[in-house]
Amino acid sequence: MVTVEEKEVIRREYFIKRKSVRHISREMGHSRKTVRKAIIDPGVPRYRLRKPKAKRVVGPYLGVITQWLEEDRSRPLKQRHTAKRIYDRLKEEYGFTGGERTIRRQVSILRGKMPDSHVPQTYVPADGATFDFGEADVLMNGTRTRVHLAAMRLDYSSKFFVCALPTQRRESLFESHIGAFGYLEGIPQRIRYDNMKVAVQKILKGRNREEQSLWVSFRSHFLFTADYCNPWKGQEKGSVENLIGYVRRNFLVPMPEVKSFSELNTYLLECCEKDARRRTRSGTTVDEMWLEEKEQLRPLPERIPEACVPVSAKVNRSQLVRYCGNVYSVPREYVGKAVTIKAFVFTLKIAHQDKVIAIHDRSYGRDEEILDPFHYLPVLLRKPGAFDRATPIVRWTLPPVYEMYRHRLKERLEGSRGIKEYIRVLLLLKDHSMDKVTAAVEKALSCGIYGYDGVANLLYQADQPAIESLCLWVDSPPVVPNKVDQFDFLLGA
Repeated sequence: MVTVEEKEVIRREYFIKRKSVRHISREMGHSRKTVRKAIIDPGVPRYRLRKPKAKRVVGPYLGVITQWLEEDRSRPLKQRHTAKRIYDRLKEEYGFTGGERTIRRQVSILRGKMPDSHVPQTYVPADGATFDFGEADVLMNGTRTRVHLAAMRLDYSSKFFVCALPTQRRESLFESHIGAFGYLEGIPQRIRYDNMKVAVQKILKGRNREEQSLWVSFRSHFLFTADYCNPWKGQEKGSVENLIGYVRRNFLVPMPEVKSFSELNTYLLECCEKDARRRTRSGTTVDEMWLEEKEQLRPLPERIPEACVPVSAKVNRSQLVRYCGNVYSVPREYVGKAVTIKAFVFTLKIAHQDKVIAIHDRSYGRDEEILDPFHYLPVLLRKPGAFDRATPIVRWTLPPVYEMYRHRLKERLEGSRGIKEYIRVLLLLKDHSMDKVTAAVEKALSCGIYGYDGVANLLYQADQPAIESLCLWVDSPPVVPNKVDQFDFLLGA
């Protein structure tokens, strides 16, 4: 390769001394092509790679990496492999001995993308945190289910809290904040958000926002300040945006198999704990930095507000109230009265004049009837003819012995007496456990006892503590006179 100094000599010989290309080529021993290039380009010579170099370290794994990236095309957008996850899998599954930077460079080439840049930030303990919602897929009860992730991350220590919820509604916002404050053992001074509708009703000029009244009331319990990002500027809270992705990639790949939200959230909390103990910042673990930061966090208030959305409703003649497209039952004495529905994330409480009159598991379906049989048994006691086709009774799953006992009662008692006695037996389940009442019904069936009083008596006997028989031991029998006139002695006279 011609050096820059040789290029200068060639150009002087050509332009100043007016020598020909052939003459310069003979004198300096370069080809005419090289001389012509030096005449045209006086710049520093650059090496041009004509043929790709052999990738001895990553080359054997290019097929695997390419296959994983191709498979990601059919997977959820936010649960695909990152360069870090590919590197971890190559080390664990294929014994890759190269560096993470090598994999990152190769994945960047294969994807043809350049990473975004970030501005370094400096944080003060307990000064701030960020919050955001996200989505992920899990296998719940064998079915692929979309769940919503709520994440809060402290700025200084970088300790975070993540939980899974069925929706991103206001009650989910409240529930996730209460859970985060309890887990982090304190409240930061301010929390950054995007302009989510559950908190912001209207975006005003600049940083001003018209907030939802329930959200303002909730914040006033904890006295933290809410900062909102500019519209379409998610990078202003990039740490928590990246956190949602971090959780999906590291905790939810492959998709976990769970039976309920409770099991999933227990798993996520365990992952948060392990991550805080393992991850370091500037040579210090996140847990150690959090121990320093939590001393300056504001303590939780003595009274924690309910994480619910209250709604007024009126009970119809079918003992039902409607909420979010579904109906829920209440006791018969509240028909026609106004009640308050307290919508929590997983439960629905119905109250009348500050008294809770019904609690149901919340349904997120549509046009569903959530009925409590105990709300209708007192009515059926007065209307036994409606018992067989009553919807709450038809849907009520009971052990087979109850149906057998019902048939025996109908056979032995005339008219509606059998059904009424059976309803009274079912009412025992309101105050006693299913196992105890079932055992009493089984015993009544085996002993030929048919009726409420008999089952209630057996249930009462089962609840009584066992009494051991007592024996009185006498050393020698008393001497009793045989004369009739001394009966007074026997009477203790």
